[in-house]
Amino acid sequence: MGLKSLIILGISLIILLLVGANISNFLYKSFYGKDIKNISIYVDEDSIKEINLKIGESTESSNIRILVERIYKTQKVKGVMGFRKIKDNETFIIVKVRVDNLRENSSYYISNMDFFLIDENGKKYDCEMNVLDVKDALTITTIPPHRYVEGYIIYKVPKNIKTVKIIYNFRNVQNIFDSHTAIWEINMSDIPYIEEFP
Repeated sequence: MGLKSLIILGISLIILLLVGANISNFLYKSFYGKDIKNISIYVDEDSIKEINLKIGESTESSNIRILVERIYKTQKVKGVMGFRKIKDNETFIIVKVRVDNLRENSSYYISNMDFFLIDENGKKYDCEMNVLDVKDALTITTIPPHRYVEGYIIYKVPKNIKTVKIIYNFRNVQNIFDSHTAIWEINMSDIPYIEEFP
């Protein structure tokens, strides 16, 4: 590669960086109404703001309101394709959420995969994907401005865990500058048992 090619490549990279910085500033300004003051490339774990909530409480960040309305446990989940099998030492955790898009002009994308559950030992459980045929299951959804969605997220966990935390991180592709993480915590003994869902 010749000197001329290296110079062109260097100038191209500088232009690309400047364009990228302008686009990120534009996105930040359109979401938050102000210019970026200081940009940090890395994620500073100390800057994450945890919001600890109880079931039934909502929180708001980046013009999105999230509410974990209810939570249940059950051994039977029924969908269009029949009942889901579960081991004797496991239980399903059913979480009903509501997500309000309070934004003026932009839609918000939400999915059951945006939420996860952890137990008292910090073990993470992703949502069950083979239950999407269950009535009102939350799936990948677009929420128009000033609208909301409600839906159920289903997890499979060991029966012997003591505590569950439902976690939603507001920092995502749509909110790259948001540092809020919502945590709803409940003891397993306080979760109502239902015979089957729905």
